[in-house]
Amino acid sequence: MSGPDQSVFAVLTAPGRGGIAVVRCAGPRAAAVLEACFRPAAARRREPLPRGGSPEPPRSDAVARRAGDAALPAVGRLAYGHLLDADGAVLDEIILYRAGADTFEVNCHGGPAAVEAVCRRLADLGLAQGDADALAVAEGAGAVEREARRRLRTAHTPLAARILLDQLAGALERVVAEARAGVAAGRADSAAAALDALLDRWRTCGRWLAEPPRVAVAGRPNVGKSTLLNRLAGAERAITSATPGTTRDYVETLAAFEGLPVVLVDTAGLRETGERVEREGVARAREQAAGADLVLYLLDASAGAAAEDNEALTRLGGRALAVWNKADLADGPLGPPGALAVSALAGEGMDALGRAVLERLAYRAPPPGEAVPLTAEQARALGRARRLLGEGRLDAACAALDAVTSPQPTS
Repeated sequence: MSGPDQSVFAVLTAPGRGGIAVVRCAGPRAAAVLEACFRPAAARRREPLPRGGSPEPPRSDAVARRAGDAALPAVGRLAYGHLLDADGAVLDEIILYRAGADTFEVNCHGGPAAVEAVCRRLADLGLAQGDADALAVAEGAGAVEREARRRLRTAHTPLAARILLDQLAGALERVVAEARAGVAAGRADSAAAALDALLDRWRTCGRWLAEPPRVAVAGRPNVGKSTLLNRLAGAERAITSATPGTTRDYVETLAAFEGLPVVLVDTAGLRETGERVEREGVARAREQAAGADLVLYLLDASAGAAAEDNEALTRLGGRALAVWNKADLADGPLGPPGALAVSALAGEGMDALGRAVLERLAYRAPPPGEAVPLTAEQARALGRARRLLGEGRLDAACAALDAVTSPQPTS
């Protein structure tokens, strides 16, 4: 269990060999631990701690600055020096950055041995090793900030990163606090409008950032499903061939539609077959189509629609977007009405297809700086607050709003 009173450290850089590694330390004992093992480059050699000894309790910035060669950098400043072992010998040369009163970053050499030595020394002096989430708790980060940090580590597009950085900068917390203050001041109508706007942004954006939509590419064999997936992904992710039945299993890849991360799923051609492996591929294709948020159902513009195409579109209903592929080979008008015409091989119609996908997903990118709920839990708390507000239960609504942003330690 980690909490704001525990002092922890975590390696922020990826495992493996690199030029530099970053070890972030946070908590009430962080300053004392680093005072015990950090020596600025211009300082004289310090007396080592006794083996197994513990550093003194944390001191204020003013006291630390008066400690001479034990001084740590002021908040927002860097210091070059060395990390020492228990005998006062140099473990590594480092750059120490002080991000806050009790938050530091140790920038050491990036080799595994150097990182291990730094971590072992910090642990010996009383800091607990944790992950980035435990570190955020030790730094006193609230629930929204922790979630934004967590998702930033796996953000797939610049737009997703921008939205997350807006929340990290306090956009969501600010709107929730204003809504709560409005409820407390008797301005229930304005608070309700703010919550409605937040819930709308969850439906049109936040939920897709929390879990990128799955878009299955389906259709009969040899209609160009794999070619379309490769075109949308911008890379050769699926094998293409003129031989029907080449795709035997589904293939997933990540793409971006105007900055929205989307999981594309290439599926086996839908047809009746007696071949066992292909039959299993068709069954999996139908499973993927059934579980997708949207299905791009490809029709062959050079051959026209078959009876099984119409049956499949009827079965998929509103989750299907009919797309005529090989439109450059079409001989005459295309149907059904409203279907898009593209050429995956030539790259024609891709922009229109992307816009149609986003429209069917009801996705809208928020303007810069706008508040966006990031998790289903946040959305549920906001929805509960809105319902309680409508019922006139103002105290309960305030409590529901508190649940959106209140820090909750993680194990």
